Amino acid sequence: MPDANQRYHDHVASIYDDIYRSPYWKFYHDLSWSHMKPHLPRDLSVEAHDAGCGTGLFGLRLLKAGFRVLFSDTSPKMLNAARRKVEAAGYADRAEFARIDVARMESLRDGRFGFFCAQGDPVSLCDDPAGAIRETARILAPGGTAVLSVDNRAAGYEHFLEKGDARGLLRFHKDGVLTWLAEKHSERFPFHTFEPEQIEEMSRRAGFEVVSIVGKCVLPLRKYADLLDDRDMAKQIIKVEKKLSARPTYLGRASHLQVTLRKPV
Repeated sequence: MPDANQRYHDHVASIYDDIYRSPYWKFYHDLSWSHMKPHLPRDLSVEAHDAGCGTGLFGLRLLKAGFRVLFSDTSPKMLNAARRKVEAAGYADRAEFARIDVARMESLRDGRFGFFCAQGDPVSLCDDPAGAIRETARILAPGGTAVLSVDNRAAGYEHFLEKGDARGLLRFHKDGVLTWLAEKHSERFPFHTFEPEQIEEMSRRAGFEVVSIVGKCVLPLRKYADLLDDRDMAKQIIKVEKKLSARPTYLGRASHLQVTLRKPV
């Protein structure tokens, strides 16, 4: 039987792109890609894995960059949406699709991939984040790179303050776990948030070298999204955001963290 996480993502698969079509989310995705691009392998013969691929936004970018890509997700309907996009774009010959949980990638052989992408926070949404990072290290080839996006723990406190939920705040302070507040109660599920130091320690224990941790977005642009309506202005703002997002001082302002990891040779 599908769990709540799968039920939610199956439910929204057909409208997922519309949910995230706003100027803010375009800015957010472009920012994520701009931090990822410098770490792409130069060798286009290596295979990339887009884990928790959703409707295929980042996997498609990897295909367009020239890589062969495995698209994986726990939601069959998300995978179907990604497959349709890939076929429409003419990249089906370099794409593979598989229903895989990021914390349970036993079906994938050791060292298969040169690059691993996990945007959309699948490491936060799975039930074993540390296991997901260990599995990522296992399936990466020596010298391979992983770029993971996770929910930032610092951003979670405001939810409880806004609701006046002191007990919830104290519980969250202890375990860092939030609930995905889907409209249907049957589609609500717990997810994990992380402090930068925590995700760094988990990654090192898995055998990774931590290349960088950046915040997304450190400027409160969801509140001021109208500033992004002007494309030229948005380009200037993203330059400011990129400079600030890499500074440890500003990480606490971000809703998400993007960590770049390298597997030692």
